[in-house]
Amino acid sequence: MSSERQPVETAGRWWGEHIHRYNEALRQITANDTVLDIACGTGFGTDIIATKTNGKVIGGDIAAEAINECRGRWNKDNLEFKVLDGTKLDFPDQYFDKIVSFETIEHTGQYLAMVAEFARVLKPGGQLILSTPNRQVSSPDGIIQNPYHIQEFTYEELKQVLQTSFPDVQLSGQRNVRYDKRSARRAIGKLFEKLFLSFGIRKLPYGWRSGFMKLFFGYPLYPLETDFILEKDVNRIKTECAVQFALCQK
Repeated sequence: MSSERQPVETAGRWWGEHIHRYNEALRQITANDTVLDIACGTGFGTDIIATKTNGKVIGGDIAAEAINECRGRWNKDNLEFKVLDGTKLDFPDQYFDKIVSFETIEHTGQYLAMVAEFARVLKPGGQLILSTPNRQVSSPDGIIQNPYHIQEFTYEELKQVLQTSFPDVQLSGQRNVRYDKRSARRAIGKLFEKLFLSFGIRKLPYGWRSGFMKLFFGYPLYPLETDFILEKDVNRIKTECAVQFALCQK
């Protein structure tokens, strides 16, 4: 499975997007849930989950170096990190209450086996909370742009994959709503955002570009977690949401 990890970098371009996904996962997690965060990467999201539940939280990743980094950085009493293969999880049947799997199944050709394995280790009534790119938006010409992705899924394809192991699948889309409220100032801000993210200009220091955006428009260049919602409208999911978000009930 190919490697693509979000660094622990709060000023990073994708940080707000990732934090929004984990915040949405927290809505589903209760105080005593046992939770697996698979493909945990640098472990920041696993640590967030461990603040919500008193139950055991396990962060798993196939890369031993990632797990070693996590063990050195995060140390809550209910938190553990293990080297794990998502297609062959080293846990008994019906072990977890919740599984979080963000930006994972696009990295392996064994995605059906992985989804089936998630279902195996979930308790009856347990829930898989999953995200993955929307091919219609992220790779609209059919050619996958991200070199780390083996495949990406359309709305219909993702639902079909998840329904092979889960009878109840609810799909939404992660949508940036920063510019939903229209005004002349917001329109100008959107133009400057696009300019500052363009190929040549983005080589300028981020602090300068983001500082300009904060001074004149009141928000940083890169989106915050509050700039995102989970979109329910199917047409908007298919055409506007680069990331699909799934809640799957066993």
